[in-house]
Amino acid sequence: MRLAALAGLYVAVVLSAQIGANKIVVLPWTHLQAPGGVYSIGVALALVQLAHHTGGTRREGALNAQLLIGLGFAGSAFFAGYIAILVHSHPGVPGQEFDRVVGSTWRIVAASLAAFIVSETVDNFVGAPLRGRVHDSLRVVVSAGASAPIDSVVFLVLAFGSSGLHFFDGQLVGKIASSVVIGIPLVMLGRRFLPANPGDIVTA
Repeated sequence: MRLAALAGLYVAVVLSAQIGANKIVVLPWTHLQAPGGVYSIGVALALVQLAHHTGGTRREGALNAQLLIGLGFAGSAFFAGYIAILVHSHPGVPGQEFDRVVGSTWRIVAASLAAFIVSETVDNFVGAPLRGRVHDSLRVVVSAGASAPIDSVVFLVLAFGSSGLHFFDGQLVGKIASSVVIGIPLVMLGRRFLPANPGDIVTA
């Protein structure tokens, strides 16, 4: 049940990030720009890290986390297909058009599919061996540090072309910041609802 709840939240966060990515925003207190979906990264990362604690062993936890990533991938693919159908469907009201920004989400989703499957898998493999060996807050930071640059490059290039690398600094800073500001507190809170496993470091 706990894993199912995490999976549902994860897919919802992934889809919200893809919608948010259609708007370029200026990060608070900086001059850096990044796709708006960057704010959801901390939540997505926290949910993957929490999934590690739904398994009795590190291997089981890693498999559960990878299951979340797979469901996010499947949800994104379904979302892309549904958006494509809406964009190409004949309007029932003359002159009615599907919002062109949301309608272009298919490219954002396609980029996310590639970025998620690569970077989230890296995040999973980095986080799994650290479970129970270091404090969860450090595990979040290390995982984010390993996956954020990969995610940023893959997503920006596929979503916006080579010119998208202009947003790399903002994307990277935003991902790390959201992981620290949102991800760490969420993991600490979530651990209260997940059973402790032998050898795990107590974080709450």
